[in-house]
Amino acid sequence: MSDSMVAVKDVVLTRGRPRSAAADQAILLATRRLLVADGYGGFTMAGVAAAAGVSTATLYRRYQHRDELVVAALADDAPEALPDTGTLRGDVTSILRAAARTLSGERGQLIVAIVGDASRNPALRDLLRARMAASRRAELATIFQRAINRDEMPAPADMNLVIDLLSAPLFYRLVVSGGPINTRIADELTDLILRAVDAR
Repeated sequence: MSDSMVAVKDVVLTRGRPRSAAADQAILLATRRLLVADGYGGFTMAGVAAAAGVSTATLYRRYQHRDELVVAALADDAPEALPDTGTLRGDVTSILRAAARTLSGERGQLIVAIVGDASRNPALRDLLRARMAASRRAELATIFQRAINRDEMPAPADMNLVIDLLSAPLFYRLVVSGGPINTRIADELTDLILRAVDAR
């Protein structure tokens, strides 16, 4: 077999190899750790490659640019699917308690690390909205629609505003006021939301 044929065979085999799941997770973990440690401003693809123990070529085969990698790392650490407890109170309580646990941990630190830059970076902001926020808001709308169908609450004039009411207070505490985020706050917020939507 000629040298040229061997070279072509090697290229085909390399291209056909499946992606390493271990490398995928190492990249996403390194991304989250570097974002928390250095912030979005100090975050580089080369830094992620070094921390994950992969080549920059491996990294760029998966993610074309750093915004795409940041969103992938956040999505990989996203909360679990929303609950269906059978009642609006049960659903809202479960959602807010889970959010309180999540935001008081590493995910909260990640959000703080990128939220300011997302407001100044339209590309990053649009990726976050398209790949994460839109689907989560659709899930939250389902929670309230089920409650409407069960006659637990009237249909709101603006469902998006109701979703904001559920999502925004804990994020405000995380990013702006610095107030405590815990189970007690989640339960108090549940009562406020149920009153606001005129839950029966």
